[in-house]
Amino acid sequence: MENRTQCPICRATNASHSGAGANTSDVHCPRCGRFQIQTLAETQLMNSPPPFPPQHLLSGLCRNTWEILGEKLLITVDLFKSWTELDKVAKIAVPRDTDVATRSDYLLRYLRRHSRSLADAVPFTPTELAVGFCANKNELLFCLRYLSDKGLIEEDAAAQRKGQQGGSLAYRLTPAGWAALDTARLPAAQPLAAVSFSLDKESDAVWTQGLSAGIQTAGYTAIRLDSREHANKITDELIVDLRRASIVVADLTGQSPLAYFEAGLALGLGKPVFWTCEETEARDKKLFLETRQHVVTTWTRDKLDDFARRFAQRIEAALGRP
Repeated sequence: MENRTQCPICRATNASHSGAGANTSDVHCPRCGRFQIQTLAETQLMNSPPPFPPQHLLSGLCRNTWEILGEKLLITVDLFKSWTELDKVAKIAVPRDTDVATRSDYLLRYLRRHSRSLADAVPFTPTELAVGFCANKNELLFCLRYLSDKGLIEEDAAAQRKGQQGGSLAYRLTPAGWAALDTARLPAAQPLAAVSFSLDKESDAVWTQGLSAGIQTAGYTAIRLDSREHANKITDELIVDLRRASIVVADLTGQSPLAYFEAGLALGLGKPVFWTCEETEARDKKLFLETRQHVVTTWTRDKLDDFARRFAQRIEAALGRP
């Protein structure tokens, strides 16, 4: 059951809080995104905040891990020890204090995710401070000015005069900004694997310990198609993500029609599709579409490490290392 409570990171009062297992809570904060936190770490943040990491860095790490990778960062007290411990857990780059370029790059990609059209203006409110790992509005303006001076974005004064989002800032990508994003998406060493996986939060372990772990072992960065939070129509974003992906994974557990749609669209785009399903369901239930000509890699909740290993081997056997 979800309760409205204070976010342990940014102290926003409109965060939702629910149980996610023994001594672990699931938090959804408008600024920090979705993340999980162990009870001891939450108690320390609320009662005696550690000097490291700074609140804005932890907030930015949680927000961007969720928005970009579709994964919930698990906050433990180990993260409070040093940069070394933080970097061990982080799956995205965490900018240091003066790293304007990295902070600005996160803001640029946020604009791309939330732009509904080429000329669309995107508002920036205090909740977007975390997107650029910014501690305050001045830092956000500094990074936005950096992008503006490079000709990648422009301020939309007309949108601000209309009072978008309560008088928030509003910016749009310039043609040069769109071009820069098209030529600098992800490094070749980390091709994308788009994953159709729509089980509830109780199945987070299936994602983190099974699907995502196996995909990463095979040499790909896994993103969940169902977890993207953005202003665009979901079908438009699906097409964009599927076009960018090198491979697509469709988990058929629960027989979601969207999983079949995404897999069919991927096949039409010429993408390799890998199928997975919970073992009992694959054995006892008839799938909606004929997939017996394909290999379906099955999983069980008590053997996720084994599934991750087998799934990585399945991908590598079909395609080799990227």
